[in-house]
Order: sequence, then structure tokens, then C-alpha cells
Amino acid sequence: MEKGTSEAARSCDALSDILSQIDSVATQVQQIATAAEQQTATTCEISGSMQQITNVVQETSNGAHESANAASRMVGLAEELQRLVGQFKLAA
Repeated sequence: MEKGTSEAARSCDALSDILSQIDSVATQVQQIATAAEQQTATTCEISGSMQQITNVVQETSNGAHESANAASRMVGLAEELQRLVGQFKLAA
């Protein structure tokens, strides 16, 4: 009977250790899950920021093209104006 009581006590101790380790593992899994959620949120924020940068770069590129086209038109208008002014003769 003493042997059975001793075995039961050791089994109880072993189960307590197992439960303690399970709690520890569960805590670690929860921490990993929390960290993964935070990384996902951060990744989404980075992705959104990258999209905003892409949009700004595209807008800047479009603006540069528009500026180049306007400059080209201004050169044409300046040449036309110079030609028209050249047609006037000043009386001396």
C-alpha cells in the first residue's frame, strides 16, 4: 500500500510538472501569436506606405511630363512670336 501511495504521489508530481510545462508552452504560443499579429499589422502599414510612395512618384512623373510638354509649347510660341515680330519694320 505504501508503494501505491508513493507511486500515486510521484504521478501527481509528474502531472503537476506536465501542467506547468503546458502552461509555459501555451504562454509562449500566445506571445508568438501576438508578435505575428503585430508583424502583420506593421507589414500592412509598410505596404500602405509603399503604395502612397508609388502614387506620389507617379504623380511627380506625370507632372514632369506635363511641365516638359508645356516648356516645348512655350518654345514653339516664342519662336512664332519672334517670327511675327520680325515681320514688323521700324521706320527710321
